[in-house]
Amino acid sequence: MTRLYTFLRRHYALGLSFLLPFAIIFIYGLSRHVFPFGGQTIMTVDLGQQYIDFFAYFRTTLLQHPDTFFYSFAKGLGGDMLGVWAYYLMSPFNLLVLLTPGKWLSFGVWLMVLLKYGFSGLSFAYYLKKSRLLSGWWLPTLSLTYALSGFAIANQFNVMWLDAMIWLPLVVLGIEQLFERQRFWLYPLSLAALLIINYYMGYMVCLFVVAYFFWASVHHFKTWRQTCLVYLKFAGGSILAGLLAAWLLLPTFFQLTQSKGQYTIQKIHWKIDYNPLKILSKLVVGNFNFDQMPKGEPNIFVGSLILIGFITYFLTRKIPIKERLAALLVTGFLGLSLCFEPLDLLWHGMQFPVWYPYRFSYVISFWLIVLAVQRLHYQPQFKWYSLLAPLLLLAASLAYTFKHVKTFSALSERQVLLSVGFLIAVSLILMLPARFKRYTTIFLLLVTGGEMTANAVLSLNQISYVSQKDYADYTEQLQSAVAAVPNKVPFQRIGKTFMRTKNDPMQANYFGGSHFNSMLEPSYPKFMGSIGEPAGDGSVADTNQTMFTDALLSYRYYLNSTSVQATVPRSTNKPDLSDYRQIKQNGQIAIYQNDNALPLGFAASDKVLKHKVTADYPILEQGNIATKLTDNPTLGNQLFTLQYFNTVSYQNTKQKPKLNETFLRINSKKDAHVTYTFTPTTNDPYYLTLGSSLEKNAVRLTLNGQPITQYDTFRDTVALNLTNKALGKPQTLDIAFSKDEIWLQNINLYSLNLETLSKITTQLKQSPLHIKHFSNTHISGDITIKHKNQVLMTTIPYAPGWQVTVDNHPVKAVKGLKNFIAVPLKAGHHQIKLTYRPPYFKLGLLISVVSGLIAILIAIITRYFRRRRLF
Repeated sequence: MTRLYTFLRRHYALGLSFLLPFAIIFIYGLSRHVFPFGGQTIMTVDLGQQYIDFFAYFRTTLLQHPDTFFYSFAKGLGGDMLGVWAYYLMSPFNLLVLLTPGKWLSFGVWLMVLLKYGFSGLSFAYYLKKSRLLSGWWLPTLSLTYALSGFAIANQFNVMWLDAMIWLPLVVLGIEQLFERQRFWLYPLSLAALLIINYYMGYMVCLFVVAYFFWASVHHFKTWRQTCLVYLKFAGGSILAGLLAAWLLLPTFFQLTQSKGQYTIQKIHWKIDYNPLKILSKLVVGNFNFDQMPKGEPNIFVGSLILIGFITYFLTRKIPIKERLAALLVTGFLGLSLCFEPLDLLWHGMQFPVWYPYRFSYVISFWLIVLAVQRLHYQPQFKWYSLLAPLLLLAASLAYTFKHVKTFSALSERQVLLSVGFLIAVSLILMLPARFKRYTTIFLLLVTGGEMTANAVLSLNQISYVSQKDYADYTEQLQSAVAAVPNKVPFQRIGKTFMRTKNDPMQANYFGGSHFNSMLEPSYPKFMGSIGEPAGDGSVADTNQTMFTDALLSYRYYLNSTSVQATVPRSTNKPDLSDYRQIKQNGQIAIYQNDNALPLGFAASDKVLKHKVTADYPILEQGNIATKLTDNPTLGNQLFTLQYFNTVSYQNTKQKPKLNETFLRINSKKDAHVTYTFTPTTNDPYYLTLGSSLEKNAVRLTLNGQPITQYDTFRDTVALNLTNKALGKPQTLDIAFSKDEIWLQNINLYSLNLETLSKITTQLKQSPLHIKHFSNTHISGDITIKHKNQVLMTTIPYAPGWQVTVDNHPVKAVKGLKNFIAVPLKAGHHQIKLTYRPPYFKLGLLISVVSGLIAILIAIITRYFRRRRLF
């Protein structure tokens, strides 16, 4: 007991630094009835629509399919995964989800977030303690301002970014130790760990530590010899960190050139993005809501104590003037980064963020706290006159915000007044006489804790979340249906008519076609958009397949929602499912089999190597693809037939002069309608094309009075299945819109010839790739090429990492249909092997291993000589 008491007494400050932020957010979660203590989750926006599915994939990879660490056919039609791991999944905290399967996955993510809050506080307290800057109750007080800073609260659903807040204090502590004799290793090892866990946040920390090191070199300056030595240690440590992380960084940087890197801004505008005074509103408690996510000011809230300490740092004479000037330069650089476009781009890797702007704001908060800590370290006491300047400045900023409060959607006058109250309370505590010094820090902990809690509660209360029932019930239905799908062939894709997220294939561990991922290669959404699928930068919805693309892309099975409830919400109309065979009913989901589905690889005409994409006309593009695959223009031309509407009528609208496809609404108080009628002349499926101007709920479509479900975001013309088996039945298509002007672009009607489709698939199935072994990274089989002008055509997206051997001889893969792997072959029987190896992974691994061994050897030698006092 004595040892335990001694331990707790020595480390109570560190323990509180962990427990307080953990407990505050945990209690808030209880109040919001977060599962398992209620029916809510913390999932919102990308956490609910993207990351949660990646965590399911994380479990599958570690527990079932380790090969998907490198490549997965659940990423769209297939794609490299190493870059996905580097950006989303390398945090050691993710191991928690191994303990939370099924419906408990949402709880695992919440627990992960709670622990990251706690360890952020602990990390900062450890930095303070080891730096010998402050001790005692100051540690939990200041750690709370860091762990629950504005960035941490506003980005708790961007789970992978929170690790940076844990490692940043350790990286900076490592820099501080560079100035001490015989201290080196913490800096490169902690920086390497951060670069491995999240290279994106690590990149921002790298930029920050350069600025921090400049200030620290002035702060610790003794002699030029010592300074030069420390600069060498800093440079060496930085290089070593990069080398140790090379096994992941090199292949990731290559994948960036194939994905996000292609969106790099080429032209920089030398301008201020917005009125910098708006940043002052972020000093007020609770200034965050949903509107701030896509476009808002930087989240730099750190509380009144830090702001007072930060301002008085520059006014404290005990602090050397050269140090304050260095700090002013760093502050100017960081402050300008918050509003000056070129610097903003620099922090974000020369790309404007898609949502969540100013993602580097956590280093700003850290810097503010560091300078406040320096002020408390140099001069812990505050006289009334020393508070005049900070109070006047902060009062002016609050007055500005109060005056313009209506321009900030997340603020109210009460919030500004609450911030005033906290500012006054902190100021009064700081001015307590010296005889109350013993209680000052405790009072500050209580008030600061209240301020940081208020900011967290007021901010998070303005966000809506996915309910546990919606997530768990849907996931259970999907996983059960996928498990019920027959597994008779080595490879098959599954389509569906419902969707919770575009990453459903990763959630339920099957091969689909939809995906949402910042690391998605642009060639994939470009291809899917050309054949009529909703696609955008980094995403494909895969809701608008035709029977031809179902066959081409190996959609052997389809899952169809039969529920009228919201448990399994429909994402598309697909009447052509009636031409497939229903083989099972699993709960609210019917399972269909598509006998036209082609194998993953098959012999096709070498014309696929010279394909030219038909932009904006997906049905024509599909016909052209059929022509290239079969080398039979007749089949390609007969696959789809352009149909004509019988009549077109207008209600409350008129055509814009000289623009026949543009319609104006006459009465702005009523909806406008354009109504088409047609009568199918066959029982074949009919498809309607819609131009991209109709995205985002611009119109409502109904067929015979029944609403048509269409995914509402797309940038290309999409193909929508209207009807099937409706020979001789009059159809009425109504397009209603509530805008004053709309462009009905590419409104065309087509029918698909089922007989022609059967001929095409029959021809292409004559020489299939017989797969003998299949995994996500290794495929082997054999194929017989019957004609000299044929190639092995696959629906594996082309990527540099794929290596192909034919009859045990390496050959170079080429692009078929501008997107897929194709292999030119001679007539005859061939053994085929396809192996995926991430480019530069082996080189990076070699660099990391060699660098690590050299570093260990140097450490051992150095330790040996130090023990013998040889240097």
